[in-house]
Amino acid sequence: MNFDNKNQKDEKMVLQPFHHFNYLRDANHFMTKIWMAYNHWFQVPKDKFKEISTLGIKLEAAIVVMDDLVDNSVLRARIPTSHLVYGRSRTIYSTIFGTISALTKFDDPKVMDVFIAMGAKLCHGQAVEMYFAKNGICPTEDEYQKIVFNKTTSVLSLSLTVQQIFATRLKGVNFEPFQERIGLFFQICNDYISLGSRKYAELKVFGDDITEGVFTFPMIHGIRARPEDHRLMDILKQRTSDYEVKVRFVKLLEEFGSLDYTLRSLKKLKSECVEEMKKIAVNPEVEKILDDALNYMEDVVM
Repeated sequence: MNFDNKNQKDEKMVLQPFHHFNYLRDANHFMTKIWMAYNHWFQVPKDKFKEISTLGIKLEAAIVVMDDLVDNSVLRARIPTSHLVYGRSRTIYSTIFGTISALTKFDDPKVMDVFIAMGAKLCHGQAVEMYFAKNGICPTEDEYQKIVFNKTTSVLSLSLTVQQIFATRLKGVNFEPFQERIGLFFQICNDYISLGSRKYAELKVFGDDITEGVFTFPMIHGIRARPEDHRLMDILKQRTSDYEVKVRFVKLLEEFGSLDYTLRSLKKLKSECVEEMKKIAVNPEVEKILDDALNYMEDVVM
């Protein structure tokens, strides 16, 4: 199935909010790198791999735009968010149209099945995360992992699973244990950078999760490590945008050992990812991405 694009001018106008973040198409973008690394395993033919990458980029763009809208974010990579430029309603319809348009480029029903399964998991994970945030309930680490397995792992696994459909190698191999570990690894990396990045702190645009009241991995450790100390929860309840208060929040996490604990957990997860890869087949490209991410984490904290 394909859309009949009789009016390309109209379509270009409709898709403006959806295409707001063209930086996602950058070859240096993380998701592009991980998809290329996965293809070391699958050896998908070039033309088909290009189609899969384009689909993945568009679906990730949809997730980014909708995340910003739901969170009412002001900036994304120092760029004003789509809904602030084009308005909320137009952004919603543009994103829905862009997603459907991207999916209809594939005639294989298996791709649609993968997308529906991924979309259901993503929405489930996002909804549970929002439940905890809106009600001010700190999840356990196990509950956090379940959220991540749905929210983040489903996005990372989309390209891998679609690539496997068109693979010339490793077609019937079970990647689920690996996907769970690598999804958790990269979500915790994101949590760590959001709170501890020197670069973000210097720009005074760090700690969006504090403003949104979202419970991230370091926060969960800090809150549960000191249940008698309510300062972290008190700051989160305020949904503050104040730079100095956010800095104080991060200093408390540092004092409670939460940032060190997060870094140790990342190192352990990296080792688990490598062990899972050994059960499948060696992939030096994925291992390099993990090493680069971990090296960056070790040098990122304020």
